[in-house]
Amino acid sequence: MKKVLLTTLTLFALTAQANSLDSSHNWNDGSSNAFKFAIKAAETGYKANLAVDMAWRDTGKMIKKAKKLHKAGKNAAAIALANKAHRQTVNATAQTALARTVRPRL
Repeated sequence: MKKVLLTTLTLFALTAQANSLDSSHNWNDGSSNAFKFAIKAAETGYKANLAVDMAWRDTGKMIKKAKKLHKAGKNAAAIALANKAHRQTVNATAQTALARTVRPRL
C-alpha cells in the first residue's frame, strides 16, 4: 500500500516537473516557447497515465487539437488547450492514487 502511494506520488512529482526548461531557453532575453513546454508537460503526463491504464478519454484528443491549433497559428488557444490537457493528466494521476485504495463496503 505504501509502495503504491509512494510510487504514485513520485510519478506525479516527476510528471509535474519533467523537462520544464530545455537547452533552447535563452536566459538572456527571457524568451521561451510556451507552447513547446505546455505540450511537452501534457504529453509526458499522458504517457505516464497510459502506463498505469488511468488516462482520461479526452486528454489525447485535446493534445492533438492543441497541436493543430498551433500549426494554424492560434498560439494562445493552443497553449490554453495544452495547459488544460496537462491539468487533466495531473488530476488523473491523483485519481490513480485514490483508485488503488478503494475497497468495497461490506
